[in-house]
Amino acid sequence: MVTTSVFPKRPRIQALARASAIIDVIATSGEEGVGLSDISRATALNKTTAFNLLATLVTLRFIEQDDQSRRYRLGLRNLELGRLVQQRLHISHLARPILSGLCKSTNETVNLGLPDLLDLLVVDSFQGSRILHATANAGWRSLYHSTALGKAFMARWDEPMRQTIYRSCGLPRQTTSTITEIDALEEQLGRFRAQGYAVDVEENEIGVNGIARWIVDGMGEVAAAISVSGHASRLTEEVMEQIAPDVIAAADSIAAAIGGGESPDKLDSRAR
Repeated sequence: MVTTSVFPKRPRIQALARASAIIDVIATSGEEGVGLSDISRATALNKTTAFNLLATLVTLRFIEQDDQSRRYRLGLRNLELGRLVQQRLHISHLARPILSGLCKSTNETVNLGLPDLLDLLVVDSFQGSRILHATANAGWRSLYHSTALGKAFMARWDEPMRQTIYRSCGLPRQTTSTITEIDALEEQLGRFRAQGYAVDVEENEIGVNGIARWIVDGMGEVAAAISVSGHASRLTEEVMEQIAPDVIAAADSIAAAIGGGESPDKLDSRAR
């Protein structure tokens, strides 16, 4: 039977505990990987059960199998998730005082988002003093094409990256204001890139507007984005234009804190 002593409580779902044990075995193996028989012995699982779990983990990209040796190694999904956790811990810690200040100055909800594969993850959220708030909270996922946060990422990404999102996700309609045509979105992203910030006007949620700015790390990549969101009656397009310098300054302060930032010529090169 698979040991679960490393967990603070006994896992409720045995299959997940077994999959975790398999990943642990593979993680401690060498570069050559580990075979099915060794995994079966190390986890006390019969070969059929181990094989089925391995096949699922391969499909989910947590594990990969060598075509020649048929041995198993850790997959790239672990690296992707590890980077996301690392970014979250590092950026959130450095960004919190800046996000708090922006929240106090705008009295609206301020969010910090990180890019994942096909959507973004809101990892921190400060609620303003207004009675009505946007519904974004830490731990929520959002679409790229219909949110200010997502559009901030897309405006800074190069065209191949944007095309990957279009092919994989499409542009599903969230509200009657959502842009669902690629050409129209591309035109809008070009304007956002030039002005230095992105907005959504009730495109993801009726009654909620948002303004966002990307954060670039020391490698010149988009590491995160911040947004201010609030009720459309308060956070009007005119108000968003007024607070845009504050949003940009806050995002650039976070970028500087993580050793990043960018110049206008880098922005221009990303547009092509």
